[in-house]
Amino acid sequence: MSDRSGFTSPSRVEWGLVAAFWATVALLSVGQTLLGDVSGEVHWGRMAGELIEYTLWGLFTPVVFWFAKALPVVEPTDTKQLTVARNASLHLAVALATSVVVDLSEDAVEAALGERSIAFVQSLSQFWFTDELVVYLVILMAGFARSYYFQQKARQEEAARLEERAEALQSQLTEARLEALRMQLNPHFLFNTLHAVSTLVDRDPTGVRRMIARLSELLRHVLDEEAPQEVPLSQELEFLDDYFEIQSIRFQGRLDTAVDVPSSLRDAQVPNLILQPIVENAIKHGASQVRGVGRIEVRGRREDDRLVLTVTDNGPGLPASQEDGLGLRNVRARLEGLYGEPQTLHLETVPDKGTRAVLKLPYHTRVSLYAAAGTSPPPASVPDPDLD
Repeated sequence: MSDRSGFTSPSRVEWGLVAAFWATVALLSVGQTLLGDVSGEVHWGRMAGELIEYTLWGLFTPVVFWFAKALPVVEPTDTKQLTVARNASLHLAVALATSVVVDLSEDAVEAALGERSIAFVQSLSQFWFTDELVVYLVILMAGFARSYYFQQKARQEEAARLEERAEALQSQLTEARLEALRMQLNPHFLFNTLHAVSTLVDRDPTGVRRMIARLSELLRHVLDEEAPQEVPLSQELEFLDDYFEIQSIRFQGRLDTAVDVPSSLRDAQVPNLILQPIVENAIKHGASQVRGVGRIEVRGRREDDRLVLTVTDNGPGLPASQEDGLGLRNVRARLEGLYGEPQTLHLETVPDKGTRAVLKLPYHTRVSLYAAAGTSPPPASVPDPDLD
């Protein structure tokens, strides 16, 4: 269907152009009346009638523009020709009525000033309003051109906004990858990881190979330039498992992790690399601050049309005043860019000491998105065996 949003009223510039146009036409017409009579007689009634005629056309022009917007006669995406025929019929009826009103108003003014006798019936029967009908159709064509211009302008602005938003989301995704890489590859992390691996070289070569493989998979995922904005929750949890395994090496048995997400939710789409910054925050400010074993729990559930993911630690809880770090600010910005209002992320202190991050997203799957669009999802990509 064509765009039938609210009528764009003429701006001050348009009003000025409309007024200037009809004023110019009126002056030319009056001048022609004055100069065209060789007898030198001034026909005040005729001039008054012409002034009334063009004043009415100036007032009717915005109304005709409104009809052109509200009743389009060309709808490329609409196959219902009855609607187009109805709109065309309405335009014709309004054109005839307006032309008759303008013509009779001009005749009435001239008759009132003694320029001619009243001949309304003759004016209608002999189609003296034909000139006014042509004028109306010209204004209507201008209205259609104006409506088309504003529709195209609105589409271009919307396309520019969508392109700008896509660029912003891509930039945020890149920042998320870089931030994840920065947090995971800081010198302290590398030192602890390599130290933990070195302790296993003699007594557990298999474990060493497993740790190196986990680190390789994590880096490969972070550096994937073709990663989509959203991925299945199962893929995000696989990445988190690799991250947890590396962190377990770092903390040398002082970190306990648990993931409790029903299998029915693992097809839900979530932003790529969205959980890792939240878990990193929980480890840094929570689990790493306890003297005993730190604990991180990741849980998922569904509430109506929303997916709820929680990350809980057993640390000291939220301080009296805490500002989001770069990771959480990045998460909030991406959520806002992807989903707008239907998303939340907040931190809360749990009763038995600790902090819980609660993330709520619109629930949807890859299949449901394509079903809503009336298309079939493309086949899932198959990992390159040479990269394993």
